[in-house]
Amino acid sequence: MGYLRFLCGVIIALPLSLPAAADTELMPFAGFRMGGEFDTSDRSDDSEGQVDLKDTESYGIVLNVDLAEPGKQLELYLGRQDTTAELSDGLLTPARDRVDVTITQLQFGGLYFPGGQMTGGFVSGVAGVTRLDPKPSGLDADHRASLSIGGGYKFAVNEHLRLRLDLRGIYTVLDSGGSVFCSGGCDIRFESNGYFQVEAAAGLAVRF
Repeated sequence: MGYLRFLCGVIIALPLSLPAAADTELMPFAGFRMGGEFDTSDRSDDSEGQVDLKDTESYGIVLNVDLAEPGKQLELYLGRQDTTAELSDGLLTPARDRVDVTITQLQFGGLYFPGGQMTGGFVSGVAGVTRLDPKPSGLDADHRASLSIGGGYKFAVNEHLRLRLDLRGIYTVLDSGGSVFCSGGCDIRFESNGYFQVEAAAGLAVRF
């Protein structure tokens, strides 16, 4: 809970630290996230396997702040997915071959409208950190660098509302040889440099 309070504090504090004249958009979103496979090895018997993250719903908040240059915005992205990690061959932990895990991204970057307006088609790029938080008690959470690149479309509903459609690719970095889902000692280690997911999402942004 302390981690979530910190993330919410960042979202609240960012617009307060920017010039009062800057227009801001705040958008809760819901979506669906697909993909997320990475190779592993078990150091106890040198066996290899693949961890698959189940395709599930995602949700979160996006904060955009207009920049002085037309068609450009700062972007803060907070996304979350509750999913299941399943090992294709062997056990992720001494007692199970699958683990429920919450994946959270906190990323910062920018959004650009090629037409120079604040509606229409756009591209976005953000980078930050991914938190992998397994649900069974006693397993350690991991923090990894990540980045997202995507695009979409914003429709002006009225002066203060924007309908936003997003498609983004999310890449999370995994150090090959690093460990995952540890509880004291670690048997399962990464054999991949990272994993890739695709998220399709939609939300209604409030502009103020």
